[in-house]
Amino acid sequence: MPDNRGTIMRGCRMQRQRYHKRSTALPFLAALSITLLCLVSCESRKPPLRIGLSVNLSGRGGTAGEYIRDGAMLAVEEINQRGGVNGRPLQLLVRDDGNTDEGVMKADKSLIHEEVVAIIGHTHSDSTLKAYPYVTSHNTLLFTSYTATTLLTGKDDLFFRTSVDTQVYGAALGKLLARKKVRTVAFLMDMSNPSFATEYVEETRKHFSGTVVTVPFDYRKRPDMDTVLPGLTKAAPQAVILLTEVSMTGIAAQKLRAKGFRGDLIATLWAQTPDLLRYGGSAVEGMTLLTFIDPENKRPDYLAFSERIREKFKAEVSARTDRAYEAVCILAEALKKCPTPTAAELKAALLSMEFVTLMGPVRFDRYGDVIRPVYEVQIQDGRFRNRGEIQ
Repeated sequence: MPDNRGTIMRGCRMQRQRYHKRSTALPFLAALSITLLCLVSCESRKPPLRIGLSVNLSGRGGTAGEYIRDGAMLAVEEINQRGGVNGRPLQLLVRDDGNTDEGVMKADKSLIHEEVVAIIGHTHSDSTLKAYPYVTSHNTLLFTSYTATTLLTGKDDLFFRTSVDTQVYGAALGKLLARKKVRTVAFLMDMSNPSFATEYVEETRKHFSGTVVTVPFDYRKRPDMDTVLPGLTKAAPQAVILLTEVSMTGIAAQKLRAKGFRGDLIATLWAQTPDLLRYGGSAVEGMTLLTFIDPENKRPDYLAFSERIREKFKAEVSARTDRAYEAVCILAEALKKCPTPTAAELKAALLSMEFVTLMGPVRFDRYGDVIRPVYEVQIQDGRFRNRGEIQ
């Protein structure tokens, strides 16, 4: 009988070697698995990128702030559904500024304490002017879609806007009045936002050589419009320019038409919401608005956005909703280019990029002021119609 002990011994040694390899590999594989799990876990726990939204939600005109909040919230939700910004979730911190100086400072201080990289705000030029020195001096970018004052135009700072300024509006209005052969105008000026109203008139005067009548009032003091409006019609103007928010624009239109005024009514982006038709009724039929928001936007992404707003908030889109959504999307795209990110990096990214938004292309000049067209929009058959760019 052959002696198999050598073969058996060799087999045992090979088994021991295979076992030793497996026993050595197991701890390595276990450690590798734990490392991978940690990496996945750490990736999922990346801290959020915080941006602030500081708008009026409780003061007079707070409905406008609700439109803004809804548009911004939808943008953040959709960005996070697509993976956030470089794998980090985007977090929106909303603060109510109450449309008061005290409210503005309280809201923005709270957001800066939360270490937001940028604040979207505010709904009034004067509120933005109040916030500007504090926010920008605390290494935070102030980004607005609603401020038109020229007092912040042409500054190399941490202020950006997607809204054109009163300089652009004044030039556009001058061209529109010339085309309509208007020689006498009256401005109804809401001095609750004085920088906007005053500048709008001043900039128009630079491009209009006819007669200008101004009738100031303060919306916050709940004026009796029956005592205010006669000042508008006294000079028999061919056009009345309503530098007023949406409800006052509608009410003023009704009262002017009831008193027999048949001239042109011209309003601003401030009144471009579906609420204008509710407040003004048939009196706003034929009214013209100067705006950079195209109410007949047929871009597929805009139509899809409009439908999502209806589904989520049971409301129609407005110029304020559009601008808030656009602002968040622009900031998110720019933040993707920021390794840290800091306000300085965000500024550099915004200046270096051209953005394709649901409202069309957007780019900034070297000072962070937007370059975009102004349209003549007219209300016809109860709908906002775009009559083309004013050139």
